[in-house]
Amino acid sequence: MSLPDAEIRPLKRIKMDNNNSNTSGGPASQKAKQRKNKYRAQKARDPNQSRSKPGHRQQPMFSASGIHNDDVGIFVTSDKGQEKKCLQELSDLLGEFFDEDLAQRRSETVEDKTAVEAEEEVDIEADIAAELDALRPHAAEGDGVGQKLSLVTLDIPCVSFVRFPIRSAVDPVEVVRKLCLTASERDAKGPRSRYIKRLTPVSLLRKTLNDGLDTLCSQILPNHFSNDAEPQNGDTHSTTDQHLTPKPYKFAIRPTIRNNNKIDRDVVIRTVADKVAELGKHTVDLKGYDKLILVDVYRNVVGMSVVGSEYETMKKYNLAEIHASHLGDGEEKQ
Repeated sequence: MSLPDAEIRPLKRIKMDNNNSNTSGGPASQKAKQRKNKYRAQKARDPNQSRSKPGHRQQPMFSASGIHNDDVGIFVTSDKGQEKKCLQELSDLLGEFFDEDLAQRRSETVEDKTAVEAEEEVDIEADIAAELDALRPHAAEGDGVGQKLSLVTLDIPCVSFVRFPIRSAVDPVEVVRKLCLTASERDAKGPRSRYIKRLTPVSLLRKTLNDGLDTLCSQILPNHFSNDAEPQNGDTHSTTDQHLTPKPYKFAIRPTIRNNNKIDRDVVIRTVADKVAELGKHTVDLKGYDKLILVDVYRNVVGMSVVGSEYETMKKYNLAEIHASHLGDGEEKQ
């Protein structure tokens, strides 16, 4: 049955309108495009945006902004092309340390608040300040390690940097030592890392310009070479400062210089050795040292840390070599 022309025309118009709405910007299509463009803009601003549920640990941010003055953290090496996977893996391993630090600080905040409330007479201003202090850690630290660590990619292959948060109580030297100690345990159930190679803790970074190395020596070395004291001349009963002298240590210095051809390795060693000599009767021993001073120069910044004699036995803090040594032991036993 054929329809009159007057009825065919409206049907054609409806069909054309439907086609236009699906292909050339109808209301539904326009809204979908707006949502898509908005999501793309958000991803452009934050390529590591987490889509996890609220309250879950947020992922640390990758950063190419480089290393800055007063940074604290860890240099980490990996195979070429695996830098980001290595950083993400190290971030996962570090999460437990920062979760413990966060829990400890929140606990201390609650204890301080309780002590303040227990006092019989507390002025109003101090009470308000205590309330604000109790809120600050939650606002500044978020729900986990995501807002604390920065994963820094560098302009040299195989080397990256994990920046610790400002005012963090987590010690990079102790963290690296514990990671390597755990990996070296005989009953460890397989390797905990696939991409991480060497870990180098950095207690503090300073600009190499304007005597940055001298400043580092004055800030780092006294904590390791002048605090421990022992009586002079075998006087074990004396407790006065005039009869005490810094405990002598055997030490070594190991500098690493990357992307900087203006700083001489021998100058770095002499500068650090002279500063240690000013702190007591310490002697250089390249193999049987008690303490090893690690100096890392990258571009225009220099970092320093002091590690113990376990550095060599723990494969120079190389997780890949520690895991490989376990596999070798297993093959020998078989």
